[in-house]
Amino acid sequence: MNTSSRRLLICILLPAVLAAGALRAGERALVDTVKSPDARMYQPDLGDAHWTGGLWGGRFAICREAMIPTMWTLFQDEDQEGDWTNFLAAAGRDRTFDGRRLDGQHHGPPFSDGDFFKWFEAVAQMYASTHDPQLDALMDRIIPVVAAAQRPDGYLFTEATLAARAGGPAGTEFGDPGHFETYNLGHLMTAACIHYRATGQTALLDVARKAAGYLEHFYEQASPALARSAICPSHYMGLIELYRTTGDAQYLALARRLIELRDQVRGGTDQNQDRIPFNDLTGAVGHAVRANYLFAGVADLVAETGDPARFATLRRVARDVYERKLYITGETGALYDGASPDGSADHAAIDLVAQAYGRDYQLPNLTAYNESCATVGYVLWTWRMLALTGNARYADLVEQSLDNGVLAGVSLDGTRFFYTNPLRKLHDYTWPLRWSRDRQENIPDSFCCPPNLVRTVAEAQDYIYGLSPDALWVNLYGASTLDTAWSDGARIRLRQETDYPWSGAVKLLIEAAPGRPFALRLRIPGWSHPGATTVRVNGEAAAGTPVPGAYFAVTRAWRPGDVVQLDIHFQPELVEANPLVEDTLNQVAVRNGPIVYCLESNDLPPGVRLEDVALPLTPGPDRFTVSRRQIAGADLAVLTGPGLVLPRERTDPQSLYHEIDTAPPRPITLTLIPYFAWDNRGESEMSVWLPVR
Repeated sequence: MNTSSRRLLICILLPAVLAAGALRAGERALVDTVKSPDARMYQPDLGDAHWTGGLWGGRFAICREAMIPTMWTLFQDEDQEGDWTNFLAAAGRDRTFDGRRLDGQHHGPPFSDGDFFKWFEAVAQMYASTHDPQLDALMDRIIPVVAAAQRPDGYLFTEATLAARAGGPAGTEFGDPGHFETYNLGHLMTAACIHYRATGQTALLDVARKAAGYLEHFYEQASPALARSAICPSHYMGLIELYRTTGDAQYLALARRLIELRDQVRGGTDQNQDRIPFNDLTGAVGHAVRANYLFAGVADLVAETGDPARFATLRRVARDVYERKLYITGETGALYDGASPDGSADHAAIDLVAQAYGRDYQLPNLTAYNESCATVGYVLWTWRMLALTGNARYADLVEQSLDNGVLAGVSLDGTRFFYTNPLRKLHDYTWPLRWSRDRQENIPDSFCCPPNLVRTVAEAQDYIYGLSPDALWVNLYGASTLDTAWSDGARIRLRQETDYPWSGAVKLLIEAAPGRPFALRLRIPGWSHPGATTVRVNGEAAAGTPVPGAYFAVTRAWRPGDVVQLDIHFQPELVEANPLVEDTLNQVAVRNGPIVYCLESNDLPPGVRLEDVALPLTPGPDRFTVSRRQIAGADLAVLTGPGLVLPRERTDPQSLYHEIDTAPPRPITLTLIPYFAWDNRGESEMSVWLPVR
């Protein structure tokens, strides 16, 4: 049977097979590694883990109440984002908005289709958790329009469809890498898998399979040059998730072939992550979003194929990032514009790279780029590394990025978003950077980050717990419940009671358990101190010593009513960076557990400038007092402690150098807030890193 005949047969038979329950137990997770031969861990099914309160419970509620509906409003308005109107026009549907007919033009950047699918994924995930019939009805309204916008051969790109309909010049599919066609289709595939897992309906899955069939046919004759269309390669993840959902090995084979095709590019650049073959990489370089998407997709391939060379490369590059290129807030992509390969002896080989991983230890604060999409991509990649290795370091990195970088991208009321994420903002710094350093309701030129953030907030609960044949892994801490089953059908139900991350006391209550023994594997955060964590089971100390940066396993035949008490003792601490990070030399950041804090000018006394404030190096653990405060409706822990105002009387504020004033600094009391909570109280200045005296 040839490829075309096989594809036709699958299209005819697969809906019936899926409807008959072809998915095996446990194959409804967000990232479905339950049958992946080289993954150590898989996630519970969608909707099996729920936030029940605390920091992330509040963020999840805001996602449902504000983030998703706010974005839907933007997508319906041609004067705002108009992503939905693009699909309506491409599908040939008539519609008015506020009494105005659709103009039939494409609105937004070429990757707006993918942005819409990311938002749709958030809706599907929210439905899996809430079973809200209004969300189900909304998805049922959207899917037929998306299907009608797709060409019969499976190609789907609303910008091309609308241009052709308007009589413009005929375009060439994948002829312009800047069209982001594979990026759009990859997010379609992922959204379709999540929708199927949440609803059991195949309507969007059918659209995704047609798109994958188009890619398969197109790339049968493709040259390596066409691999350059793989910008922000979400389609690697999308194809492999489609394989996991349908069981059709053609999708896995296609993903492998496309990744291999990337290695055959000649004359590529680090802007598109194709300058050198993948296994020649020694570190993270180039465009950070595209890099993180690439690494996540290759990690998916490794989980299915066990490719040892690619796995070794992933570990090598991951170490390069977390040891030399990662902000304390869990964000990546330090530079607005960089060069790569930077410093090469072959000067002609150096190319401009936007949104770039910079040099080792090159982590500016005022001009930090840190695109929110890069943070999301880093979460996607590091969770997959955790699934592959079971190494608690990757769970630490997931937590670091979620609790600081991801949450910073969205305002506390869920209606405004950051594209870039500086770690310092001063009004006197007036260089005209491309992106606003205040959150915005709409980012007209590039709306990729807001829906990426929304889907990540909606899906964060899927990272809390993990499963393996003989263990339940507790990767993240937060008030939550779990009611799930292993792939063999054995059920576990528990409740996690905690105020984490504001305190380290965690109680796990077993409500149902299988008859067989299994290990409860508790992550001991790498930022905790040796001897600072205790584990008790039913009031008795557990055998063994919890080690920071590792999982602590308690193995027994668990019974309903068993209680595990984990106490991760932590307090606010001063943290310094490697001295090679020039921008933070002789400065410190303040961290309390996993949360990074900042000083915002709103909390300074009148007349005190943020750039004149320092922290005293006072001894002792009690330099800060922890208290609770409402900021923009969110209940947060803030820190209060001693600070100094440095005497800086400048006769000419614009001059480059000044003689130091040797007068003693003036003591004041400082209030620090979580970094993710800044820019929620009006115009302000802010800094994560503060000088010490």
